[in-house]
Amino acid sequence: MTDPVQRLARVALLLALATVIHTAEAMLPVTAVWFRFGFANIIGLATLYLFGFKDALIVTLGRIFLGSLISGLFGSPAFILSLSGGICSILAMGLALRIGRRIFSEIGISVVGAVMHNLGQLSVAYLILIRNEAIFLLVPLMLLMSVGTGIINGLAARFLIERFRRVAEEHT
Repeated sequence: MTDPVQRLARVALLLALATVIHTAEAMLPVTAVWFRFGFANIIGLATLYLFGFKDALIVTLGRIFLGSLISGLFGSPAFILSLSGGICSILAMGLALRIGRRIFSEIGISVVGAVMHNLGQLSVAYLILIRNEAIFLLVPLMLLMSVGTGIINGLAARFLIERFRRVAEEHT
């Protein structure tokens, strides 16, 4: 993956895939306590492992902006919450990978990202939308759900990373 054109094409494909997943998930009914599974984060995590933090940040921010434009949510509270969660998540995953590569697997990094995504969203929801401390009563439930989705997304990211590397090796 040293050719810059191939690298750009692969990151662009990951961005497109993340945007489609983000947009499709936005159309699904919301589960308990406004919770979504965050399947687009699988692509951000895979990009982090395959191409590094800078490209993972581009894919994460790009899919949030493009997905919100496609779904008509750009600038809405949902966009702001998605952006805050995405930024917190990718920063935390990048830091966890940099510091704890030997400690955390893709699953552990994914759980860190999921937890930080939800804590970031709850904090921003409190600061700009709700202004009621009762929102933090959701933290235990959100953390529990974050661990579950973090594990599922981490497993999916592991599969995607392995498959992506295998295909890349076959074509180089």
